[in-house]
Amino acid sequence: MSSRPVPVGAWDTHIHVFDPEKFPYAVPRSYTPKAAQISEYPDVVIGCKSIVVVHASIQGSSPAPLLDTLKKQKDIPGYKLRGLATIDVDTITDKELDDLHAAGVRGARMHEMAWGHGEQKGGAQIVKKVEALAQRIARLGWVVGIFCPLAAWAAMADVIRNLDPRVKMVADHFGSTFPGDEKTAEFQTLLSLVREKRLFVKISGFERLYHGDPAGIESLAVAAKALIEAGPDQIMFGSDWPHTQLGVTRKGKTEEQRLKDIEGFREVDDQGHIEKLREWIPDEETWQKFWVTNPARLFE
Repeated sequence: MSSRPVPVGAWDTHIHVFDPEKFPYAVPRSYTPKAAQISEYPDVVIGCKSIVVVHASIQGSSPAPLLDTLKKQKDIPGYKLRGLATIDVDTITDKELDDLHAAGVRGARMHEMAWGHGEQKGGAQIVKKVEALAQRIARLGWVVGIFCPLAAWAAMADVIRNLDPRVKMVADHFGSTFPGDEKTAEFQTLLSLVREKRLFVKISGFERLYHGDPAGIESLAVAAKALIEAGPDQIMFGSDWPHTQLGVTRKGKTEEQRLKDIEGFREVDDQGHIEKLREWIPDEETWQKFWVTNPARLFE
C-alpha cells in the first residue's frame, strides 16, 4: 500500500458486484460472469476504501442486487459504499427514489454500448432517456452515469448544456475515447463539456480501450492528458473491477452460449494503471481532486 501514491480517502467510482445464486442474471443477456463479492474487492492493490458499486446491465432492472451490496457496508468496517442504479422512470415512484437515496444510491446508470451485441443506440434515443431521468432525479442532486459511444456524447452536447444543473452527468471510461479518437471533432466536443463543467469523466476502463494497441496504455496518454487539463475538477478514478471479458471475445456467440458460458475475469494491471496515472497527474492538488475531492462531491 505504501508503494502506491493513492491518497487517504481515495474513491474507486466504478466497480461491479455479482451474486448470481442470490440474484439471477437477466434473460436475455450479453454475457454470464462468475460471482464477484464486495468482500473480494482488492483494496490492498487499488487502495480505495470509498467505493461506488455500479449496477451492471446483465443484472436487469431491479435495484435489489445493488441494495443487497450496499447493506454489507456494516460488515466491512472502514468502507464507504455508494451505488449507481438502473432506474425505470416509467414505473418508479418518488418514494422509491427516496428509499434508494437513503440506502446509499447516488445516481442512475445507463449502459448504452452494444459492443457488437445487438443494435447500437444513437444519440437521439439516449437523449430521451437522459431527459426523462433528469426530470425525476434533479431534486435529489443525483448523477446520471452513462457508458455510450463518443459520438453519442457529442450528439447530446446541447441537451446536456440545458439540463437542470442539479443533475451531474458522468461519462464512463474516458467517454469511450479509443486510441486515435482524440483527433476527432467528437472528442473536442467532449472536452468542451468538461471545460464548461457540464460533464464529469471517469478515467477508467483502460484496457477496454487500449486492448490490442501495440502502444498499450501509452496509446491513451494524449486523451488522458487532454481530459485532465480540461477539467481537473471534473475527473475521477474507476478501476472497472472485476474486469469482465472484452466485447470482442463474445462476438459470434449464440444466445444460448451467452447464457450458459460462465466467464472468468481478466487479469488487469491495476497497480500499473495507477502508476501511469501518477505520471499523467504530477500536480499534487489535481491528484487529490482526482482521487478524493471530485468523487466526494458527487457520491458522499
